[in-house]
Amino acid sequence: MKNWLLLILVFGIIALQAQEETIRVKDKYGKTGPQIRILNMDCLHDRGFTGKGVTIAHFDDGFDKINKSRAFEYARKNGLMLGEYDFVFDKEDIDEDNVGTHGFETASVTHGYIYGLFVGTAYDANILLAHTEDNRTEKHVEEHNWRKAVDWAVENGADIITSSLQYNEFDEGEYNYSYKDLNGRTTIITKAAEYASDLGVLVVALQGNFGDSKWRYLAAPGDAFSVLTVGAVNSKGEKAPFSGFGPTPDGRIKPDALAVGWNTSIYKKQNLVGSGNGTSYAAPAIAGLAACLKQAHPDRTNLEIIAAIRQSGDRYATPDITGGYGYGIPDACVADDILTKLDALIAENKWVTAESSEMRCNTQGKSLAFRPTFGKRKVKEYVVYDSREQVLDTFNKKTKSIDFSEYKEGLYLLKAIRKKGSPAIANVYVNFLR
Repeated sequence: MKNWLLLILVFGIIALQAQEETIRVKDKYGKTGPQIRILNMDCLHDRGFTGKGVTIAHFDDGFDKINKSRAFEYARKNGLMLGEYDFVFDKEDIDEDNVGTHGFETASVTHGYIYGLFVGTAYDANILLAHTEDNRTEKHVEEHNWRKAVDWAVENGADIITSSLQYNEFDEGEYNYSYKDLNGRTTIITKAAEYASDLGVLVVALQGNFGDSKWRYLAAPGDAFSVLTVGAVNSKGEKAPFSGFGPTPDGRIKPDALAVGWNTSIYKKQNLVGSGNGTSYAAPAIAGLAACLKQAHPDRTNLEIIAAIRQSGDRYATPDITGGYGYGIPDACVADDILTKLDALIAENKWVTAESSEMRCNTQGKSLAFRPTFGKRKVKEYVVYDSREQVLDTFNKKTKSIDFSEYKEGLYLLKAIRKKGSPAIANVYVNFLR
């Protein structure tokens, strides 16, 4: 009898351990679960993409206690902390006392890793830290710090720059920006962001937190043509009241993506999980998504990855121009699938190739022949966009093919604009075979 009791006890312990293991695995993300799953990041992680080998530079205020934080212990042990520079005080090391915690908290959304408690969107990505924001003032020199940090980040191998800083109004004696200045060409920091993009860096910026204020709209550098601008929602997908509205004054749709920035789980310097509000916390979540996609598709460019994230948005077909949702909440695995198809297009090594679920596309030399699957009579016109969603050419509804011989190498979007309903879209890739 005693032996039977012993066996029952042993099997009971084994069953209990198995149950605990199942719970532990199921609860891998802990407090960050809702903000991870709303982006379907758990799907991308399950595919083996966690940002490994990709370097993200964070431009922000201070990173107090980051090198002592439990959330960054994984990064330290695995040699992911690659470097830092203080552009406010012009020195290599950033002080970790009384400089600021905003940068620490935003970086935790991307890189934090405490299994079962707190997991960031790209916890295996490399980390660069740049202190560009001076909390004591609000002056244009901080934008110039940001521009200097771009060169430093590129020299240190940054693939992505994410910055949760917003600029519109400054201290007395400095000139302010107006909404009209947010045209993608005017502000100092926006020009710096475009410069970074031209160097091949994927830049992520916040939409800004002026949605419930008199300003109301986005802030620089979120107005840049080539950056991935991120607004905030809660874990239910509802827009945060403070998240800024679009469009830009020249009519471009912003934000490009949404992530949790309202009641976001963030890690605090006191070594505990807290809650924070701001598009500041949404942007680094998307930066992590971009890093995982870059790991999965290392040959894809910054603009191609941004385009895939944008296209995976739940409002991409019918974007919200004025309501602050823009292209909506992206789906990490849908973006991955889009890039996989793009990889296949490029591998065909033709002058022009295309992929679409609603148009039949065929290569004819340097031209692309196409036909909608839903009937030509429903088409109003055809429009070719660049990867930044900027209109390049418009063609009438009778068009059957487009000559791409004069287009530069890269990704384009061909949209069949319907008389009613959302457009049909084809991803078009022009190979540089000249």
